[in-house]
Amino acid sequence: MIRLLENQEKIKSRPLYEHCFKEDGKEYTDYYFHHLIRENEVVVNEQDGEIVSAVHLIPKAVIAGNVKTNITYIYGVGTWEKDRGKGYVREIFQMILRSMFDNMDTFTYLIPSGEENALIYRTFGFEYVMDKFVMEKKEHRRKPSHSVITRKAEDSDLVKLSIFAQQAVYGRYSVSLSKDLEYFRRIKQLVEIEGGTMDIFVNNKVIVGYRIIIDDEIFEEVLDNSIQNLSWLSKDRKPYAMARIINIRKTLRQFSFRDFKERIIKITDPVIEENNGYFKMQYHHGSVKLEKCDKENADKVDFDVTIGELGAHIFGYKKIPGFPTVCKKDSFFIHDYV
Repeated sequence: MIRLLENQEKIKSRPLYEHCFKEDGKEYTDYYFHHLIRENEVVVNEQDGEIVSAVHLIPKAVIAGNVKTNITYIYGVGTWEKDRGKGYVREIFQMILRSMFDNMDTFTYLIPSGEENALIYRTFGFEYVMDKFVMEKKEHRRKPSHSVITRKAEDSDLVKLSIFAQQAVYGRYSVSLSKDLEYFRRIKQLVEIEGGTMDIFVNNKVIVGYRIIIDDEIFEEVLDNSIQNLSWLSKDRKPYAMARIINIRKTLRQFSFRDFKERIIKITDPVIEENNGYFKMQYHHGSVKLEKCDKENADKVDFDVTIGELGAHIFGYKKIPGFPTVCKKDSFFIHDYV
């Protein structure tokens, strides 16, 4: 049986969480279950009254196409080792994705723990939309000059840090988490729990950048164009975040997308039937109009794509040859935090 845990029941999912995510450690797990889980939803698959699988759903505010919208971060996907391979997680995903569509969500995202899990998520319509850049070796890292100082971020810095981040990130990326004050308060708590660092760059008392390091890796780095030479990010990258379009029409309307040529698209969606089939795409009265059409248009199809391929193209990660550009390359900027 698939069901949503009540607040007082959510602690029941902790043994499964600890079983699946041993690397998180007790301090972080205590922090999550004592301080954060009340704000999240926990969907479980129960067999004979016992939780065998669980998925945590974390509400997030994102800026997508210059519009603030609420989406869901899928987190903590886990099954007891003895119960894996029985389709319990699949049942949960089919339910939650359907629910997201009914709630008119635009898209959802997750961070796979490895390539094996990424292959599973692809079967639900997810695809990579963001890479994570590897940190430069120590000998290649440049230090600030006498005019730019770097120091630990204090609570008193967070308002100004939020203002800087909003200006820097929203103009650079098409999709990002809302860089409001609450975002940096949460990140600072996470850094303290994980024993990381959160540094800011200051030039003439003005914040011009920040760098967050957790587990000896760069969690997030944003620098003003004037100090990009101080970046510790190398050109090497690895696949990181996966996303899935929930509502195609809403997603296309969210972004600055103009293409006046009428096109027929065949989309394969393994879960959401409303996204599955043949669509006529037009630019109509200032926005994209997507209209479902009959199979009789099969011989007129311009593009035959999966929902995952379409998402990867829309978010600027992997292009569909000939399909109009929606977001520029590397436009998705969302990192993993609870």
